[in-house]
Amino acid sequence: MTKDYYSILELSPTSSHAEIQKKYFSLAKVLHPDVTGDIPGNREKFKEVNEAYSILASSEKRREYDESLKSGKVAVTSASVLRGKNKQTAALAFKQAKHAIRGGMFEQAIILLKSAVKNDSSVAAYHSWYGFSLAMANSNLHEARDECKKAVQMEFYDPNFRANLGLVYFRAGLKKQAVTHFKSALKWNPENKLAKKYIDKLNHPDNREQGPTDKIVSFFKKHY
Repeated sequence: MTKDYYSILELSPTSSHAEIQKKYFSLAKVLHPDVTGDIPGNREKFKEVNEAYSILASSEKRREYDESLKSGKVAVTSASVLRGKNKQTAALAFKQAKHAIRGGMFEQAIILLKSAVKNDSSVAAYHSWYGFSLAMANSNLHEARDECKKAVQMEFYDPNFRANLGLVYFRAGLKKQAVTHFKSALKWNPENKLAKKYIDKLNHPDNREQGPTDKIVSFFKKHY
């Protein structure tokens, strides 16, 4: 039986060409060996994604493929299963992003977390650590703020999400707002390392940051 290429790209037969293209690039970013390393499972999935895109991105090949769907040669995956696949892709991207953050590779983490958010916007952690990574890379602090705010709104009592929002304000030079969120994080968890570190830094501005990534990712390893 022919493969379900729509399912591989986590789409449906009614998806537009633009949607197919957008989804392909989203998955390719998560699965590409340059981003994730040479992981056997990812290598096979990346191959399937490229194969699916080569068929569905071509008007002629897609038309022939759609004819095979109508003839019953391909069993189309249900919408609920597709949603499950989206969540799996998001979880995989987040797992890989955690590894990238631990290594201080924030540009790589941004790519992965952006994919996680697109595939499953219901998880607060994806938004918060996407904003965190943007802040650490000094990339689009407005977006970083919005993503971290969204996470706080979704899970109001999570101290890590509060601290991440504080970091964004700190990076933007908005110290008053930063302190507010760092103190809020410490209210829920007095031992939050990120909040403690930056409260101390704000109280002692002569203290210099240590290392290119400021050594603040160590707390991430404990919580995630």
